[in-house]
Amino acid sequence: MTSENYYKRFKVVIGTPLWRLYLRWVYQKGIDDLEKLNLQPNFSKKDFTCLLCGVGNETTADEFIKFILKKNNNPRIIIIDIGKYQIEAVKKLVNDKYKTLRITIKQIDVLKLTTFIKEKSIDWIETDGFLEYFDKQSLNQLIDIWEKTLRLTGFITFRDCFNNNPIDRFIDKVRIQVAKKWLSVITYSHSKTEMADLYKLKGFRFITKPTIIPTFLRYTAVRNNPYKL
Repeated sequence: MTSENYYKRFKVVIGTPLWRLYLRWVYQKGIDDLEKLNLQPNFSKKDFTCLLCGVGNETTADEFIKFILKKNNNPRIIIIDIGKYQIEAVKKLVNDKYKTLRITIKQIDVLKLTTFIKEKSIDWIETDGFLEYFDKQSLNQLIDIWEKTLRLTGFITFRDCFNNNPIDRFIDKVRIQVAKKWLSVITYSHSKTEMADLYKLKGFRFITKPTIIPTFLRYTAVRNNPYKL
């Protein structure tokens, strides 16, 4: 399957009005969780910078941009994806609707992120259904890279599939097979315990909550004692 076919097939899921409603809900829930983590980011500051990893398609980019604009009328937004067609669609969206904003769009492997993003320069890292594309070794690399690029008082929000029992692991096996057969992509299974241990190891604390989808959990993560670093 070509990357164009992947983009078109996946758009069936993430190009719908229901997907937009879901994104608005999880973005706000992630921000709400910051209060529980005792972090009060300054969304309105002049250099507030966001990174959207694995954009998927233009619908996700559009909702992310609109959500940020409600909090800052001139943010710096960086949007990345490894897929050519995803990036081309987002570039068209930005050119049509957000041409005057400070938006950088780049086709890149996220594990090479530090080649164009400075250390400690990002306030908010956001992604959805992204971690399943990484095996344990590359997931460890990814969290290292996020830690390097995140500002001391920055935060991360993400949702992904994590198993916690035999039923969850069965659902994961089905999900992996569907991704392989329908989208021709390789995905991986990660446990909730593994994710907790990894984030603690990297110096983060977090809140995790369920979504309406079985095994699909949402996380908000911040550094340990960010104001004391």
